[in-house]
Amino acid sequence: MASASLARIAAVTALAASAGLAAASGAAAQARSAAPAPRPAVRVNQVGYPPASAKIAYVMLPRPVRIVRFALENPPGGVYLTGQSTDYLGRWSRAYQAVYRLDFSAFRHPGTYRIAVTSPAAALSPAFVIASPRALYHRLVLNSVRYFTSERDGASVPATVLHREPANLTDRRATVYADPVYDHNDNLLGKFRKIGGPVNVAGGWFDAGGGYEKFAYTASYSDALMLVAARDFPGQYPTLASEAGFGLRWIGRLWNPVRKVMYVQVGIGNGNASNTIEGDYNFWFLPQREDKLGAKPGAPDYYVEYRPVFEAAPPGRPVSPDLAGRFAADFALGAQLDAATRPQQARRLLAEARGVYAMAQTAHVGSIVTTFPHDYYPGSQWKSDMAWGAAEIALADEALGSRPGLLRRDLGTAARWARAYIAQGHPAAGDTFNLYDTGAVAEADLLQAIRHAPGTPVIAPVALLDDLAAQLRVGEHWARTEPFGLGSALGSSDASPHAFGLAITNALYQRSGGSGAFAAFAQQQLDFALGANAWGSSFVVGAGSTFPHCMQSEIANLAGSLTGRGAIQLGAVTDGPSSLGNFTGLGTVPGMKACSAGNFKPFNNAVAGYEDNVVSWPSVEPADDYTAGSLLAFALGAGGTGS
Repeated sequence: MASASLARIAAVTALAASAGLAAASGAAAQARSAAPAPRPAVRVNQVGYPPASAKIAYVMLPRPVRIVRFALENPPGGVYLTGQSTDYLGRWSRAYQAVYRLDFSAFRHPGTYRIAVTSPAAALSPAFVIASPRALYHRLVLNSVRYFTSERDGASVPATVLHREPANLTDRRATVYADPVYDHNDNLLGKFRKIGGPVNVAGGWFDAGGGYEKFAYTASYSDALMLVAARDFPGQYPTLASEAGFGLRWIGRLWNPVRKVMYVQVGIGNGNASNTIEGDYNFWFLPQREDKLGAKPGAPDYYVEYRPVFEAAPPGRPVSPDLAGRFAADFALGAQLDAATRPQQARRLLAEARGVYAMAQTAHVGSIVTTFPHDYYPGSQWKSDMAWGAAEIALADEALGSRPGLLRRDLGTAARWARAYIAQGHPAAGDTFNLYDTGAVAEADLLQAIRHAPGTPVIAPVALLDDLAAQLRVGEHWARTEPFGLGSALGSSDASPHAFGLAITNALYQRSGGSGAFAAFAQQQLDFALGANAWGSSFVVGAGSTFPHCMQSEIANLAGSLTGRGAIQLGAVTDGPSSLGNFTGLGTVPGMKACSAGNFKPFNNAVAGYEDNVVSWPSVEPADDYTAGSLLAFALGAGGTGS
């Protein structure tokens, strides 16, 4: 009855105002028709292109045209090449109904350039360079290492990087609690129950920008990628091996080989709904403040100052196979790096790798352990981690001259898990190399181990190569779904790490004997992450002319510059575009410095958006796994692999 009355009132009101509304509607329609069309926008890889690589730019136009004319200019205006394109890639959004591909791959001369679109309307790209792979990427690897240095926890924190200070020294004597339980909204249920301690879990890296928790799941993955880069490019990056070693020492503190227990998390992000227990996400301050809260037992902030530690499983019980495989890879990679100069240390690390690998639960696995709550990192893949751990153990065997029979056994284990991983398949809409799927590095390092081992290969090398190619074809499938060619699902997946992961996969594929069939596609992934996307932003801090200034990073926000110049968190990698629904309901935390940069909204579409705003964690929260992927991709690129 009430709703019918309201409907009638609305109808009378509408009739009474009909003439005025009609006039207003006509005026609004006229104003809309007179609104200027959006300006054309040219997108390029703002870091630049190796001379021999594919070189693709994009122009976004308000409507399709018959032909696009462009020029390659050398500032301040010398024209080196002219071209034209009819390569229409599709509609991007209501505002930009046409994207065209501008191919200048044949041009190889080093220098600084811009793409100038001359018709149907004038538009100019940011500057970029054509230069050797080393010139393009060497500095970016060092920037990536510097990001990890800026995220250090514990006593060994260089003050020269963003004025960092020692932090969370209470982690030296931390208490172990029973695994917490969270509801579907990530609210902690119940209270913490002490089960052990004290344990020394000081050190390591903060997991991501918006909090100071430390997770074994992400740290073991990130450190392994750094160790791979340090192994494969020895001596080329002065800070890399020491930073990777810093991470490995923390991983070593999380595994107790005597008690056979693994610690997987230090700290909590979310407390309970009533805030009688608070977590890191309740606060916004520099990490050294956590040691100075003066919290007493029972106080809401007690577990922020005295951070809880959680186990993967009770002592002596099998642990989640994703973690067992990753830890084994870390220790075995450390052994490979130390084999020539510190053989005794290398043998100890190899023993640690074997010990933790043997504790993997590989039957009746169910939900794997990642973090608490699980949906921070909702991983489900683990067979790739088991293959990875065994492959690195085999390579450590070779580096240390282990007995042939032992090497053969370890190679057989790696091959068994590689077959299990391959058997899962790579459906067209599936995943590719990133935090949740480590198959590409596992397969490439197994190929390396096989080729150095005597006797018949334990698995056909072509099977591993073919599977690497299958992962790249998954990326190519995704790339056909949108104009800028991202090799994963735009909006719903982690854009930057998937782009870097595909570049890594191609480089490993080519280095392992695969063809160059995917090289142009892999370059396209680097292009996307470094500015050749709808928003015209690089998602790597300090790379290119437009990059995140206002990250959701407490350290960057409070200790750094908010202008993109000066003291910035160099090397940090953010996710980039995300589903529009992820940007609703975002809010500030007391202490957060307001910061917003750029105007990217005109380039959003119905699927994805991007914001450079400190509250916009879906776009601009940096993370260890994101940055580690860029580090390895840049190191492989600088080595000339994959182009």
